[in-house]
Amino acid sequence: MNSPPERSLSRGQAYVLGAAAVPMVAFGGMGAWGTYSNITSVFHRSATALGVVAAGEGATLVLALVLVGLTMLGQSAPAAVRIGLWTLPAVASLTGAAVAKSVTEAVVFAVTPMAMCVSAEGMGLLARRIVVYRTGVDAEAQRRNAAVMQRLAYHRARAANHPDEKARNGSELESWKLAKKVGAGDALLGANLVDVQRERMTTG
Repeated sequence: MNSPPERSLSRGQAYVLGAAAVPMVAFGGMGAWGTYSNITSVFHRSATALGVVAAGEGATLVLALVLVGLTMLGQSAPAAVRIGLWTLPAVASLTGAAVAKSVTEAVVFAVTPMAMCVSAEGMGLLARRIVVYRTGVDAEAQRRNAAVMQRLAYHRARAANHPDEKARNGSELESWKLAKKVGAGDALLGANLVDVQRERMTTG
């Protein structure tokens, strides 16, 4: 059950993926420019607007680059990075809604920063799929499976050894729920399980 050999992207695939990444970056930049214009129209100070953009879209861009970099290195992103990709644009949206002078402006100001959030998530997902295609290894799926296995081991031990019967029953039920999540989304694990089953069938 060895890892599959690495595959390289064809020239056509590289062109298509590059063309898909360009609008993500462009629309993210347009969202930042829109937030800058919105805040400037309220405070009439470019420094204040730049500060809001830096705290919202700028920080989101930094986290997006961290996410893409870690993904291209075959590593999973920490929870703080994944949460920040949604929290920071949400803070910018709330800021825009709070300083708006009307309900209509509040809606527009709140929606604008989400362009950077979607762009960051799109770039991260694209980078992840490229790595999975080339190496056959999904670090994010492995991280999730490792977390599930850790919780499963804890609840199995708790169900077997905890002195309280109610706690044992609760862990037994939770372990059954966790068992359904083991291996979900891990293509390499699925392929290895197919190989094991194939070998058993051949032996039989």
